[in-house]
Amino acid sequence: MLAPIPLPRGASLHAEEVERARSFTAGFWFPIGSRHEAPRERGFVHFVEHLLFKGTATRSALDIARAIDRVGGYLNAFTERDVLCVHCTVPASRWKLALEVLADLSFHSTFPPEEVEKEREVIESEILASLDEPEELAHDLFLREFWKDDPLALPIAGEVDDIEAADRDRLFAFYRRRLRPENLLVTAAGPVATAEAADFLSSLIRDCEPGPEDWSPLPPTREPTFFPTVSQAQASLSQVYLFVAIPLHPPFGPEDYYTLSALNGAFGESMSSRLFQGLRERDGLCYSVASGFSLGSSEGLWMAQASSSVRSFPRLLAALEEEIGLIGGPAPLTEEELAESLSRLEGSFDLSLDDTEYRMKRLARQALQATEVLDVEETRRMILGVEASSVGAMTRRLFAAPERAVFAYGKLGERGIKALTDSASRAAGRLAIA
Repeated sequence: MLAPIPLPRGASLHAEEVERARSFTAGFWFPIGSRHEAPRERGFVHFVEHLLFKGTATRSALDIARAIDRVGGYLNAFTERDVLCVHCTVPASRWKLALEVLADLSFHSTFPPEEVEKEREVIESEILASLDEPEELAHDLFLREFWKDDPLALPIAGEVDDIEAADRDRLFAFYRRRLRPENLLVTAAGPVATAEAADFLSSLIRDCEPGPEDWSPLPPTREPTFFPTVSQAQASLSQVYLFVAIPLHPPFGPEDYYTLSALNGAFGESMSSRLFQGLRERDGLCYSVASGFSLGSSEGLWMAQASSSVRSFPRLLAALEEEIGLIGGPAPLTEEELAESLSRLEGSFDLSLDDTEYRMKRLARQALQATEVLDVEETRRMILGVEASSVGAMTRRLFAAPERAVFAYGKLGERGIKALTDSASRAAGRLAIA
């Protein structure tokens, strides 16, 4: 197990020393995401993420870009519902540069007013572009169907009206209040001694100016209410996008992640999975079909999605529901399916170890979920230690549960509407039985 290294002012570091790696990757993680925004702060975290790159007390936006570009590195950031991350990959010999730039962006950004206005236009264009992506739009609409008005259901980037209403001073105050060492988790991977990285990070953090005195930790997040539903939204598209979601209720441990990974890999994640081989290869009902899951500190979710022609949609919906019913009832995973899924997990894990960015993100995901942070060999043992009984229990926990949401987006037609109506009737029966 990898223990955190304490840094000044409440920050912490998780690092892996990767001998012979040619790259070094570090991430600065702040547990502030779109779900933590107040109503008048919608879109603020994502807006702040963009503005971190627009200049600091000692670097212009061009200086920031050139500092990493000229060594062949990569600098980026992302906002999720639970977290904001700024990360950098560089040749291993330039590891101090990566940490220095990340600290500069995180704690010394200045939000020049002219850059705020330019970036406002950029973000509004990003939001509008997402509305032109039917699969992305359908996914966001689906979240609102089963999470209703919970902040988790709202778009991470906010709406155009939210971005129009955001002013520079409020954005900067939000940044100063939330991006501070007390909230910082650093994860890193590469051929750098952990103690040396910790010493250098400590010197960078000590140079940070104190933040506002009105700072307070974010309150613990709560599990959102899941509303079982069968619903649809009409759109003039050539395909129908189908989604099925099932909630998983916390708490979760590391063993739950790997057990669910084994189950999901065999059922819907891989090309050899039941969903792909059945709905795509055997029945030819769709071009792509896949399933995935997420486990957070306060909620879990499994989701399957596929798209088909309007004509094939009723059969696609029936086939997907049949596969879910089979695995949750008379046809759980076989020993062969489980063995192949675990072998695939171990193999993909081994391949990923060549990527220091993957290693860096793996450390953060475990640390942020308040679970144990496993080293490489502990992770391998956890994968290979998944037992059939645990997978069976997870299968029942997931697929035998009465809570489920189904959503279709596209031009459904009469047959499609009837298929959804029949699905809703089956769901009502399932809930009544439960």
